[in-house]
Amino acid sequence: MTVNQVAAGTTFIAGAAVLAYLGIQFYQKKKRDIIPWKWEEIGTLTHLYFYPLKSGHRIELNKGECTEFGIKQSVEDEKVLQLGDRCLVVYSEKDNEFRTARTYPKLFLIDVAVHDENHLAIDAPTMRTLYVKVPNKESNKELKIKLHRGEEVNSIDCGDEAASWFSRYILEKGNGLRLGYHDANPIHRRDVTSVPKTLLDYYKNYTKFSTGLYSDQVSVNLISQPSVKDLQQRITTDTITVNHFRPNLVVDGPGLKPYDEDDWEWIKVGDVILRTVRDCTRCMVPTINPENGIRNQSREPLKELEKYRVSNGPQKLPVMGLQLEVRKTGNLNVGEKVFVARRQ
Repeated sequence: MTVNQVAAGTTFIAGAAVLAYLGIQFYQKKKRDIIPWKWEEIGTLTHLYFYPLKSGHRIELNKGECTEFGIKQSVEDEKVLQLGDRCLVVYSEKDNEFRTARTYPKLFLIDVAVHDENHLAIDAPTMRTLYVKVPNKESNKELKIKLHRGEEVNSIDCGDEAASWFSRYILEKGNGLRLGYHDANPIHRRDVTSVPKTLLDYYKNYTKFSTGLYSDQVSVNLISQPSVKDLQQRITTDTITVNHFRPNLVVDGPGLKPYDEDDWEWIKVGDVILRTVRDCTRCMVPTINPENGIRNQSREPLKELEKYRVSNGPQKLPVMGLQLEVRKTGNLNVGEKVFVARRQ
């Protein structure tokens, strides 16, 4: 056998090995993507929340719709106009960058509701009610609002009156901030190109189909009541509730143990099927009291979580809850049974 023949044989074997490896990886990914047919009942859906304004006050629902972009009011609740989760965002008129309670905790106290089929009613302490006509591309300015890592999201501006109202409430002056709206058009689906490769390599289920409207990472967030209860028992100086973590879904059950959700790969509630994308690493937002917007000076509950609940992923941050992708849309009702399929 000549040197060239040996080299050719070696190249062939190496190429075959690479193809075999890629084939196995592809097969394993396709296998992971298959919705399970065996489910384990773990409890019930005890609370259903959504947040029309990013960093704004929550709305609790008895029933809602789970869309590809997350939780939305059901048609029966608001007749014609239904608000979606994080469909509104405050942004700076100077650079089009989003603003949240991380910088302005007062955002927590802003309530958004449907006024009629075309208008929203927005309220905050000491402010008159702001009535905002739901913007559209024909009559309002289109722009790209910058979220985390400079990610640009197609948006529609809500007009000068809304801009003045938010600036006066948050900045105590007549300008500086504006209000953006996402119309949930699928062609404006966000991408994940701005997400660091280290995160995408670790959280292999995370794709552009995981994203919501203006949410930080994904379309749905889940919290387990026993996990929050366990955390509260460790913190003796402050009261911590599920609302510190701004979840969409809260689950509970008589046999459900704290942090059991760490093993859940799939979740089923009614007809809705969700897949775990990643653990929910936490920023400073849970340190803000959800009822009064005051920041906890002791950094709780993050301070306690840092002692025993830190992500194994690239971001060594405290963890509480799951971030989920919607794999099958449908209706959600509080009190429905919750089923899971665990990681293999």
